[in-house]
Amino acid sequence: MYPDEEKIEELRQKLRDYYGTAMTSGMPMAVVDLARVERMDDEEVLEEAEKNHIR
Repeated sequence: MYPDEEKIEELRQKLRDYYGTAMTSGMPMAVVDLARVERMDDEEVLEEAEKNHIR
């Protein structure tokens, strides 16, 4: 893996954690977002992380 790929995977994992926590905290529709994270390309991961203030 290249450093950029590692960063993308790190952000993808943080998004999984973010939406997984939301899902188990009473927001069952977060499962849709969690599934969407799995299908995102690298650019979409970056945009979603930025939108949710995840670094």
